[in-house]
Amino acid sequence: MSLTSAAFGRLVSALKQSKKTTTVVESCCGGLIQSSIMSQPGSSAVFFGGTVSYNTRKAKPLLLNDATLHADLVQPLTSGNAESEESLYVRSKVEHTKRIATEYCKQMGTDYAIAESGASGPTFRPEGLDKGFVAIAVAKRDAQSGKVEIVKQDVVRSPHNDRQANMRMFADAAAQLALDAVREDAASEILEQQSCTDSAYHFDRATKLRTDPEALSSLANDAKYIVLRGGKSLFGDGWELKFLNHNEVQSICNATGASVETTFLGILDGKDAFFGADLVGGNDESIQDVFDKDDDGVHFSDTRTGAPLLSPLHNEIALHATALSQWQRRNKFCAICGGPTELIHGGTCMKCSSCGTMSWPRQDPSMIAAITSQDGDSILLAHSPRHPPRLHTVLAGFIETGETFEKGVAREAYEETGIRIDEDSVEYIGSQPWPFPQSCMIGFLATADASQPLNIDEDEIVEARWFHKDEVRAAAAVEGATMRAEVAKAALEANPDIPLLIPPKGVIARKLIDTWLNKLPL
Repeated sequence: MSLTSAAFGRLVSALKQSKKTTTVVESCCGGLIQSSIMSQPGSSAVFFGGTVSYNTRKAKPLLLNDATLHADLVQPLTSGNAESEESLYVRSKVEHTKRIATEYCKQMGTDYAIAESGASGPTFRPEGLDKGFVAIAVAKRDAQSGKVEIVKQDVVRSPHNDRQANMRMFADAAAQLALDAVREDAASEILEQQSCTDSAYHFDRATKLRTDPEALSSLANDAKYIVLRGGKSLFGDGWELKFLNHNEVQSICNATGASVETTFLGILDGKDAFFGADLVGGNDESIQDVFDKDDDGVHFSDTRTGAPLLSPLHNEIALHATALSQWQRRNKFCAICGGPTELIHGGTCMKCSSCGTMSWPRQDPSMIAAITSQDGDSILLAHSPRHPPRLHTVLAGFIETGETFEKGVAREAYEETGIRIDEDSVEYIGSQPWPFPQSCMIGFLATADASQPLNIDEDEIVEARWFHKDEVRAAAAVEGATMRAEVAKAALEANPDIPLLIPPKGVIARKLIDTWLNKLPL
């Protein structure tokens, strides 16, 4: 059994980058979480130490000498229903880890506390339990209020009772759960700092350089590369893009057998050139292994859900590169004669090798609209089958040929919900590129009579209803990338009574909702 793992390298790196600290309380992992942290370079800056409460009967001094915390550990829960002894035992560990993580975070004064408790095997006390399990909880201290609360919790079950293998598995699971908490916290801080209208940088797409192969070749050697893999982009340990240099991209290709399609994107502030590097072929696992060797948390993540967490500059670069790579992958043959195409002009133009026809990337206009009640107190939001539970957002759809945007808003609202909007109320708010695969979202506000009956198009949406402004304000207070299933799940566990979740800041849907909320009196 190894003393540490890549998961702990990423956790320590994320803590250092965020300038956060943690403490640990272990049970069935036997100190492996703490030794795995301490084996990482620079861990003393982020790890305050912890404890191992292995002998439960004698562990009271290790649990802050707190009689209640010790009782949680040694006294099983009781139930008046038909719940099995095994189920009660697991549930008792879940409750214990919540309390001990919270109290240790408070007493140690750290930003986070990781607690685990369970059974690693090979023998088990409760009747019916024959395989290992662990309950893990991560507590977080709010930087402003000092309030400590549980932000992550999970129960991990093993398929066997091998003690050493389970200890490693459970320790790595704890590291990953804590890493998720640190990354989401960092993403929330980024979102607070950024603005969709930030114009402090100048990213020049330098269109004249596209037709100058010598100039592009000269720029390529010293450029920064955003690395793409299908619909994913390469991220650093926090929510920022990880840019590589030319040699690093080539090293990945050499090590994995992948090929790369490079595309000129532009020049930042007249100095730094940026290229897209779309990795094609090779093996996903072998490509990720290249980054795991450095233990710095570099990873591929879905651009669709990750881009809203980026700074305005990184968001623009990610969407620009993604739009071009998606177009390149989908247009290998000429639409006129069917001949194979080749990329020219730095990857921004296709030329047919047979008939010479040239083609360029296109954007399909789409409307996205927040429909509010005529009195301004409610908003019509819908839940899509692809969204996490309770995630509701505004209506959206493609603009048809020969159709104005205003007519498109009216048509989509009626087709999806049966609601007739006030067509003269349609108001333009803003736009956002959405290259999934090739859209540009044009955002509007509009009003409608909320007393109309709803008629849902079940092929498009699961549910739609009017939400009162107070419900939406409560949802707006939820932080993080709520479009991600794990973030939505954590938000609902923290506040199970919240009626809905809404998209995160950084996407046009949220901008429309916030624009409506900001117009309302408090």
